[in-house]
Amino acid sequence: MKDFHFDAIAAFENYEIDKMSDGEVMVSTEVVKSSLNYYGNAHGGYLFTLCDQISGLVVISQGSDGVTLQSSINYLKAAKLGEHLTITGICVHKGRTTRVVDVAIHNQEGEHICKATFTMFITGDRGEKVRI
Repeated sequence: MKDFHFDAIAAFENYEIDKMSDGEVMVSTEVVKSSLNYYGNAHGGYLFTLCDQISGLVVISQGSDGVTLQSSINYLKAAKLGEHLTITGICVHKGRTTRVVDVAIHNQEGEHICKATFTMFITGDRGEKVRI
């Protein structure tokens, strides 16, 4: 049997927060070698992690702390090594105990890579001293 091992997948080796306002976050990054699957495309877990992180940042942008309660993702197009990705998260429901966040990832051509929806459970207020 062939020796088999898993390589670590790095989601945030290089990123920039382009926009962060109340309920809306935009982050950009580039697909790097450590984020690829065995087929040479961006790993689905990498793309999901980007979406999950941005959902958390959307909640933080509203002054709250939260954790993912439920999520759903649709992979629409493969992302390739070196592609520039823009991840946008928007709060579409701001409840007292939950938030619903829509996240989309596009490449530099504006093509949809994936679309996700996250239900976030609010665990408390961040407070002014730790707000981003």
